[in-house]
Amino acid sequence: MARIRTFSIVSVLVLFILSACSTSKIFTFTGESENWSAKLKVTQANDFEEQEFTLQYKGKDVKSVGEITYKVDTNAGGFGGTGASLDKNGILENSQEANPSNAKVIKESDIDVIVEWNNHTEEIKLKLD
Repeated sequence: MARIRTFSIVSVLVLFILSACSTSKIFTFTGESENWSAKLKVTQANDFEEQEFTLQYKGKDVKSVGEITYKVDTNAGGFGGTGASLDKNGILENSQEANPSNAKVIKESDIDVIVEWNNHTEEIKLKLD
């Protein structure tokens, strides 16, 4: 019985130490234009960076938007999509994980989003929340 209790205590301590070593930073950039709002949530840990991008149409007739093209430019490069569609609520979501050898987004980044749809183009400047 003492052996099981000792094993349990050691296991809890190891898990505690491992979780303390993997600190992560989370920061969010947001912005709006006339027809769109955008958010980029960045989660950074020791060996990875996850970027969660959300683009939302502010108008009422989501079906009128059709296919969109978007581009997100950051200090660490960029990403985007062509021929993308919004969901029924007018939202597009994109998530990606960066390789540890890639550059990471920094809090001081200037992040630009360009959205094109139905012969319209808007630019959104995202700022740190």
